Amino acid sequence: MIYNIPYMKLIIKTLFFIFLAINAKSQTLSPKTIVSLITCDEGEEIYSLFGHSAIRIQDPYNHIDFVYNWGMFEFGENELDFQYRFAKGKLKYYMAEELYENFIYSYQYEKRTVREQLLNLTYLQKKALWKEIQFNYRPENRYYQYDFFFDNCSTRISAILRKVLGSNLILKELPLANQLTYRQLIDKQVKETQPWSDFGIDLALGSKIDKLTTSEEMQFLPKYLEQSIGLAHIISKNGQIQPLVTAVNELEKGNEVKENIKSLWTPIFLCWTLFFVALFLHLFNFKYITSLYDSIILLCFGLAGMVLIFLWFFTDHQATKLNYNLLWLNPIHFITIISLFSKKIQLIFNKYYLILAYFYFALVLFWIAIPQELNPAFRPLLLILVLLYYFWYKKTDLKKN
Repeated sequence: MIYNIPYMKLIIKTLFFIFLAINAKSQTLSPKTIVSLITCDEGEEIYSLFGHSAIRIQDPYNHIDFVYNWGMFEFGENELDFQYRFAKGKLKYYMAEELYENFIYSYQYEKRTVREQLLNLTYLQKKALWKEIQFNYRPENRYYQYDFFFDNCSTRISAILRKVLGSNLILKELPLANQLTYRQLIDKQVKETQPWSDFGIDLALGSKIDKLTTSEEMQFLPKYLEQSIGLAHIISKNGQIQPLVTAVNELEKGNEVKENIKSLWTPIFLCWTLFFVALFLHLFNFKYITSLYDSIILLCFGLAGMVLIFLWFFTDHQATKLNYNLLWLNPIHFITIISLFSKKIQLIFNKYYLILAYFYFALVLFWIAIPQELNPAFRPLLLILVLLYYFWYKKTDLKKN
């Protein structure tokens, strides 16, 4: 019989680490234990746009080098099941315990920068943190209802550190605290590099993310948790105030995220193009082509409105509620589509067209009074509605007279 030696070595090594992991549960950490916060920079894929956080526990005496990661989820039976649970806000995330070398491998493969901040904790604080982590890792505790803004891999770590360190932890206010909203913090991450992701986020998420964020609330993004921990201090056992972070190590040097700002294919370019096409068609009155174009636009707006209604009323997502984009993206446009191909209905809808034209024009002018930021690419779409409804009012008004 011929044995594959490298493969056998891999199996033996894996079994050895599994034995160590099981054995570690019954052990107390040694005084040589090192605790650190790991921060992974953002990647180019949509799932990695905002980075990641984890806790690393190293104890050379007990052969422990584990990473505790609250960013794991189960894919499900198939892709349709996954997409349904994600859309409904019912996708359960869980905490994972990984060997450090397994954790870092994926970031090496994706060429993403990873740093760790070594925490200045006493032996008792390390043991308390270990105990809290093990409690979180129990099967009945490790799963949680993920919420991107309010309960994620970063906020879980922030909460655990606050709980374990208590009044000994002294946090400073972040420079941008109470100056930017959740939406603006996201914009800083994706607006230049992923304009289409920014467009989709602003479309789907409601006014709940348009409130100013405190230092604690900003830590839903890993980079601000890292910044907060870097500025923090801790009261030592002899009463001295010392920096919480003793050292920062770069574990993996990755590539910088490429910017996409040179491309013309951006949401704002497309939306203004759609507006000028609508203006051209209505000014030169191409009749059936104009009606078809308007119908396609209204169909898209109506379908988008149905999606927003679903996200607001029929999911567990909190950030998708109170979405004022429903004022202009809504199923009422389906009624207008029917009218565009019937001259009799058009005459009946004459005042209806005018009212909606005034309404959408008022939205363009006074959106600033609405407690939700408007993506710049939405403005030409609103102007399309103003143009469309006003021109149909004028056409039907001439026919009536």
